[in-house]
Amino acid sequence: MCCMISCQLFCQNWVQVGNLNGHPRVMLNDTFSGQLLISGNFRLNGTDTLDGFFAYDGSNFISFGRRYDCVHFGCTPAFLIARYDEQLYFSGPSLTIIDGVPVKGIGQWDGTTWLDAMPGLEYGDRNPVLDNYYIHEGNFYGVGAFRTAEGDTCNSVAYWDGERWTGLDFPPYSDNSLPRVTSVIFYQGQLYVAGNFSWELGGGGDIARLGSAGWEMVGGGLKGGQALVSDVTVYKGELYICGYFRKIDGNVGNAIMRWDGQQWKEVGAGFCTASVILFDMAVIDDKLIVVGNFDCETTGFSARNIATWDGERWCSFGNSYFNNGIGVISEYSGEIYIGGGFTQIDGQSVKYFAKWVGDHSTDTCSAPISAAPEPTTAGFSLWPNPATDLLQVRSPAPIESVWVFDALGREVYQKSVSGERVSVPVGDLAAGLYFVVVRAGGKIWGGKFVKE
Repeated sequence: MCCMISCQLFCQNWVQVGNLNGHPRVMLNDTFSGQLLISGNFRLNGTDTLDGFFAYDGSNFISFGRRYDCVHFGCTPAFLIARYDEQLYFSGPSLTIIDGVPVKGIGQWDGTTWLDAMPGLEYGDRNPVLDNYYIHEGNFYGVGAFRTAEGDTCNSVAYWDGERWTGLDFPPYSDNSLPRVTSVIFYQGQLYVAGNFSWELGGGGDIARLGSAGWEMVGGGLKGGQALVSDVTVYKGELYICGYFRKIDGNVGNAIMRWDGQQWKEVGAGFCTASVILFDMAVIDDKLIVVGNFDCETTGFSARNIATWDGERWCSFGNSYFNNGIGVISEYSGEIYIGGGFTQIDGQSVKYFAKWVGDHSTDTCSAPISAAPEPTTAGFSLWPNPATDLLQVRSPAPIESVWVFDALGREVYQKSVSGERVSVPVGDLAAGLYFVVVRAGGKIWGGKFVKE
């Protein structure tokens, strides 16, 4: 089934694409089909057949059939979209039945029907989940949340050769709980994985590589008990990571760093402030573009939720104002697409999924950027922490909007509010680490809490 785009809404730099009622979480520029493949917790124009998954060819949205009945907030159908050996795969914890076909966390779309795919991963009584993949020498390296591969303990890291899985014996936490591994890449001939994990030895975590002697933390790993990596990529011969980590915890940089094979280095003279969260990166037109939830202001430089790095300096990208963060970015057919929780750009209605149509006449650049001072936290507080049912948020200025993100940067709550104190319901959230971001008095404030 195809559905023509029924409206396009313009602002200064961005055009809305389609009419989604929620934002994309995953995008893949699929050179095999010539389409942009998209997954998220949404419906398009209210039609069931475009729930959750679709392809976009630059003009039309193309359905993958009716998916399972799962449209409540936070029920993301797929964390991963992958093309391997000319076949198309989707994976997510909610993938149990699609179009009446039982699948176990990983489904394959053959162009007309759904199939259960890549059997052999197990995660107790839960669906195994693939968060990311990398194809190297013909093998599909998958990471995510699963305990065993073909019966062998592997702890979220394994590879598929087209017929069966082989575990790579990734270490669990010291209490044998499962690490969450969300990124994978080969760099300088070695396998690197990253996410949110730590080991007893070394005092660091969240990024490791497989060497001749086994698994080791890269450069001692990230510092700070709440650090995490959300994305990895190679740019100009160096390995870049982004996510949530801070210099004040002992890391080289805030939210983004680069690794040359021997040591960690800051990107420029620093990026923004310690409260920055970066969700995704893309190399487009020989520039590294980062997106997330941030509001950077320095002398001669400003960037809100999207910025570019050219190897020497940071620059803004269109200098647009978003009323919410950007979670994912992709290039397709020479154009740039973004997905996020935004509903306005530059004060105009542009919702969830947009394409770049502007120029860069308003961009400002650093030479290089200097780290902006961390905004004062006086008057901003979260309690109780840990929280069970309600989290109270207080700000020194009237709060306009509040967002909650999980440890992997996925938005799990958003609401427009009014007042210097708001109550956020957290009773339905799974136990773990979360981030709260509020816009209050024209500024961005952030903090962390633990859900018990």
